Amino acid sequence: LAQFQGYRSLERAEGEDPEEVVGLDLMPEEGLRVVLRKAALAEFPELLVDSGGGPGTITWVDPEDLDGDGQTGDISEVLWDKTQTKGDYRTGYEGQYRLAKFAGRTMEKESGDAEMVVGVDVQPEEGMRVALRAAALREFPD
Repeated sequence: LAQFQGYRSLERAEGEDPEEVVGLDLMPEEGLRVVLRKAALAEFPELLVDSGGGPGTITWVDPEDLDGDGQTGDISEVLWDKTQTKGDYRTGYEGQYRLAKFAGRTMEKESGDAEMVVGVDVQPEEGMRVALRAAALREFPD
């Protein structure tokens, strides 16, 4: 239990949203959208410089069992959206978990809303006229 101190609160404050901890609640995998855990930021506030306070994407998961506990994926590399910084973060190494699944806002389509996402709904083409998604503007107002 001591190995989780500062990283995995067993009790949550009333009304607090539970975090899905990468490496504990779900396995790390390439492409997974993540944020830094609140507990990790409280203990290591300098990590905020890497992420810029926003989400990122896991780009690599270590295939080795670095700490000998029988689990692979102890370290994951993340590319942060806001800063374009890449860094390695603990996702189980020595019982430490620094990432949580990004519970981003999803855009609800209103009736008659014809928003199409380039790369998902349609293939990108040179000369295509596009606009930023409303969800992106809410998430990154700057």
